[in-house]
Amino acid sequence: MMPQGNGKTAETGETNKTGLLPRLLGQGIGHQSGLSLLAFLIIVYVIMVALRSPDFLSLASLFDLIRSGAAWTVVALGVLVVMVSGGIDVSFLANAILSAYVATMITKWTGLDSLVFALVVAMALGAFVGAINGLIISLFSLPTLITTLAMQGVIQGVLMVFLDARPITAGNMPVSLRYFGTDVLFEFPDGPGYVGLSVFVVPLVLAVVATWYLLNRTAIGRATYAIGSNRLAALRCGVNLLKVNLVIYAYAGALAGLMGVMMVSDIRLVDPVTLVGNELIVLAAVVIGGAKLSGGAGSVSGVLLGMTLVTLLNNTLVTIGLSASWNRFFIGCALVLIASISHYRTKMRNLRQLNFENV
Repeated sequence: MMPQGNGKTAETGETNKTGLLPRLLGQGIGHQSGLSLLAFLIIVYVIMVALRSPDFLSLASLFDLIRSGAAWTVVALGVLVVMVSGGIDVSFLANAILSAYVATMITKWTGLDSLVFALVVAMALGAFVGAINGLIISLFSLPTLITTLAMQGVIQGVLMVFLDARPITAGNMPVSLRYFGTDVLFEFPDGPGYVGLSVFVVPLVLAVVATWYLLNRTAIGRATYAIGSNRLAALRCGVNLLKVNLVIYAYAGALAGLMGVMMVSDIRLVDPVTLVGNELIVLAAVVIGGAKLSGGAGSVSGVLLGMTLVTLLNNTLVTIGLSASWNRFFIGCALVLIASISHYRTKMRNLRQLNFENV
């Protein structure tokens, strides 16, 4: 018999003996309550850091966290869209640095030292590479992990062999890109000086709004959730898999190109190998935020919370007395924990629905 919400069986009224934790994981923790728990953990961690360093609770710290996490959050939004469809993309950082490198070089060669021009080139190239991923996945029915992993290798080969890419230092970067990394929207008095909110918040907000609209207000977004939830059923309902994959992978690629320009402007260095290898950080943030590895679930708010936690760990571990090397350890542990809980909840739901094929 199925337990009621008060822990008593429907017929006898006796208290159900199932443990509290299994009942919570199997039934009680939905998407919204999961996000509430994540927000609670973030608040607790902020309090811990503030107790060790009272200066952490300041406008300067907040603005610094926004700036350091903005680019990563932008690309995480693209990863979210792919994961909602049931896919996984590990080529996004290679795509980001390729797009940023090519945009920087074209800006130099043409003499069009314009931030808008660089962004358009980078996002167009990123979207093109992403569309190739979507095309290959759709036409040949290849696993998304294998396809994007192969694309990552191809991109790195193009950079090193065909483009003979070498690091571009701040002195050789277009002026518009250097200013983009240091510009602020507005400043506030802070002690003897001023603190400013980075202009990076503008592309971040635009990416958040665009991703939310794509997933929640468009036919492509509804089809993306449908494919991730039940691919076969979505195809039987007439969903055009090729069209959906082209759009979502191109969109993820465009955000990767945007992220690439933001990153090189921030660190003032265009290095062909500076980003690749950090895919786990973004993937973990998206999964921690509630996206399922099997697809069909995920939200923009979840990504924002997941990236907030990851950004806090990246910037504050030293403050609480731990080496920055612990960052990947904690992120890896969180990823395993969240994935295990998600799998357990799916298993319990399938058991309740007498669906034994996926148990």
